[in-house]
Amino acid sequence: MNVHVTNPHGYCMGVISAIDMAKATKKQFPDRPVVVLGMLVHNREVVELLAKQGIETLQDPEKSLEALLLSVDPKAIVIFTAHGHDRKLEKIARERGIEFRDATCVKVSKNMDIIEAALKDGHDVLYIGKRNHPETTAALSLGKRVFLLDKDIPFDYEKVKDPSPLVVNQTTLSFLELAHIHADITAHLPDARVLDEICSATRLRQQAVLDIPEDVEAIFIVGSPESANTEKLAEVARLSHPRARVIKIKTVADIDSRPYSSSSKVAVASGASTPLETTENVIKLLKSI
Repeated sequence: MNVHVTNPHGYCMGVISAIDMAKATKKQFPDRPVVVLGMLVHNREVVELLAKQGIETLQDPEKSLEALLLSVDPKAIVIFTAHGHDRKLEKIARERGIEFRDATCVKVSKNMDIIEAALKDGHDVLYIGKRNHPETTAALSLGKRVFLLDKDIPFDYEKVKDPSPLVVNQTTLSFLELAHIHADITAHLPDARVLDEICSATRLRQQAVLDIPEDVEAIFIVGSPESANTEKLAEVARLSHPRARVIKIKTVADIDSRPYSSSSKVAVASGASTPLETTENVIKLLKSI
């Protein structure tokens, strides 16, 4: 089988930094519980990797992060995830005497700093993001004048009283969809100050998908379903290669090799939180067909 491999693949620097922080914390405090509040990064294999090293991931779809934090043993060390977090969680941790570490990606932290500066200067902020994504939740927690613009929900521009609001976005969105959203915003608010804050790791992966040869029969997108940047890769693939099958898989175990032959031409792309070994195993299997 002919396999086109997109690059880069493997962890981005933000993911590497978060995992290194979690491991270093457990190494420093081997006799204390170390827990991550939510998924450190959006990949289930990473959650399993951390568990093997004695690092627990606190996640319950029926409980808020606030409720989970209130149940944590005060002797534990809590790690906030790479996606950012609601600032009230830090307040709760301090009130309960819980030591914590912040694994927020530097790109996300930069976004939060930009938003806070705009609010301090008296401006409104339009935040383009996915409702309930932790990065979006973190941004909205910074102030009441941060308005969420979710591409799947009509936005009421009458709420925005600032004629020149700042426009920022979740770092894992697709740059293809952002252009359309930015155009809609400036049509309603011509003086809006628009920033494109998609992180370079996300942008490079999306561009690599755009550059996949047009004649591929299938494009495999490797990553966990929780990963926003992986989902955006799939969306870019569907838009740019409408004649190809776009197949989202978590690991090599999800591949059904029966529809393919040695003459098939396929491509492989992976999200920024997908382990390099996971993607390499997918590539190896496809090449063996």
